Amino acid sequence: MAHFWINRNVPQGPEHQVHADSYVAKDEYIHFLDEDERTVMSIRKEITFLIERSDG
Repeated sequence: MAHFWINRNVPQGPEHQVHADSYVAKDEYIHFLDEDERTVMSIRKEITFLIERSDG
């Protein structure tokens, strides 16, 4: 699994962090998925400005 930062150090967006294997953008959301492709967390695209990944 990887560690994802969402809007880290971005003043106009809420900052979140999540552990997931991957993410996919679908419709109006970005979905973070586990190894079985189950949704771990979803966030609206309109408030997501930056996604950073760090493995481990």
